[in-house]
Amino acid sequence: MTQSAREWPDTVLADGTERLRERDVRDMNVTAGRVLADTIRTTLGPKGMDKMLVGDRGKVVVTNDGASILDRLEIEHPAAQELLRVAESQRDCIGDGTTTAVVLAGELLAEAADLVEKGLHPTTIDRGYRLALDRARSELAAQTIEIDPADTETLLNVAHTAVTGKWSDDEAAALLELVVEAAQSVERNGVVERRRITRTTIPGGAPTDSELVSGLAIDMGSSSTTLASLDVDLPTRIEDAGVALVDDQLTVEKADAITHVSVETPDQLERLADYEGAVYREQATGIADAGADIVFCQKSIDDEVLAALARAGILAVERTRQDELHKLARATGAEMVMRVDELTPEHVGRAGRIERRTVAGTHLAVVGDCPDSEQRSLLLRGGTEHVIAETKRLIENCLDDVTLAIETDGVVPGGGATEVALAATLRDAADGVAGREQLAVTAVADALEAIPRTLAASAGLDPIDTVLALRNRHDGGDETAGLDVTTGQVADMVDSGVLDPVQVKRHAITGAIEAATVLVGIDDVILATSDDESEHGHDHDHGHEGGHGGVEATGGYPWAVGH
Repeated sequence: MTQSAREWPDTVLADGTERLRERDVRDMNVTAGRVLADTIRTTLGPKGMDKMLVGDRGKVVVTNDGASILDRLEIEHPAAQELLRVAESQRDCIGDGTTTAVVLAGELLAEAADLVEKGLHPTTIDRGYRLALDRARSELAAQTIEIDPADTETLLNVAHTAVTGKWSDDEAAALLELVVEAAQSVERNGVVERRRITRTTIPGGAPTDSELVSGLAIDMGSSSTTLASLDVDLPTRIEDAGVALVDDQLTVEKADAITHVSVETPDQLERLADYEGAVYREQATGIADAGADIVFCQKSIDDEVLAALARAGILAVERTRQDELHKLARATGAEMVMRVDELTPEHVGRAGRIERRTVAGTHLAVVGDCPDSEQRSLLLRGGTEHVIAETKRLIENCLDDVTLAIETDGVVPGGGATEVALAATLRDAADGVAGREQLAVTAVADALEAIPRTLAASAGLDPIDTVLALRNRHDGGDETAGLDVTTGQVADMVDSGVLDPVQVKRHAITGAIEAATVLVGIDDVILATSDDESEHGHDHDHGHEGGHGGVEATGGYPWAVGH
């Protein structure tokens, strides 16, 4: 899998162009798919088992997530990299199902290799695969179970399916309720406004200590001066508060390498101190006169300004992240200013309440009951940074699946039930396909059953016996029968609550088939030139293999793949 492209077997033609034999290229492409698919299965191991990845610089990552492992695999083979792009597309567009997409793509390439051995041309395989894709997408639509965004129980089942084997039952029950509640609270007309959900990590405690807060929680712990050190009794709750946003630092302008201040006498030093004090008071007065009860500053705030604002009854939060400032602007209607002297009452937004809370030693300012856009904050807890990071990643996966289930109004049975049903449909459809394409359609059906085989192996069951049992149940009319990995038995996935968003399946199957058809159709690999060489030879003959459309410079990447 990590074999360098320069080590591939090649045939050097008389003109000096290094070109791989067509058969060799296809063999290596399908081998890359096989190797990557096997690597995913063996690397992930039983579902829910953590893996420790050690990087070349000694960085250790412990994870049980297929996408995290794929991101860190060092793969040089161009064909294998193409399969990784399938996973990246699945992750970026859908958020879940990356492992399914890669395993399926590898199986499709392996099936294509067998078809080529039988004498099928790649274009025939391409047509057959695309016929299978069209039929599979139609069958997915028929299998889709519509859901109501207010159906909390079904959404909890979708979220639980996404994290099966990755959390204990107690942790899953507590966290998934928070996820579903958060998604439903920001759902409007079938659309989940994810930007209104903030994920804040707080070290300390257990994942079950996580909570959902109504409002936007801003971490105040990064401030250089804490409120406790100011010896000022500020309120812990402010009703109908004015919110100011400043994209600058609140300080006195310091001398730089060009300008400087020389102090030669005590009187000059006193006047300098008076000047700085006046600037600090002016900044605090400007914020107070604008009607702000709290000010969020992207950069630092000098201690003197913090103290002056506190004495005026104004909360000040420094080093607020840019994304948090944008959320505050949307929620409160506040307009961000670049300098504090530009702040006017028109720039100040409103919040129904502002609360100061302390969670595990972390000071938070919660801005809630906003008139323009109500926010929700998930406060994620964990004993170590690794636990918190994994909790946040799993929360994101749950939110992705719940969002898809709500916005696409549909789910399909999980546990391999959908793949077995699709495989049966494709085998029936293959009988009506004239020509050799029917072999390719059947091959797609065989590849789809790699998903329940992998689930069975992960659950410690015999893959062949499991697939046969699933086929028998489906032949008997139970099209929602799948593998329950917690019990190791074949059961009705709808009754068991094992549900996947239909969009996860649709995108994974589409991406895998498209990648497989592209790689199977590749018939040569040629050495790419550098940018300088390409420009130098621009006015010369553009190659001797005109049927491939020439070679483009790839910025130093050693190989170009042509159709």
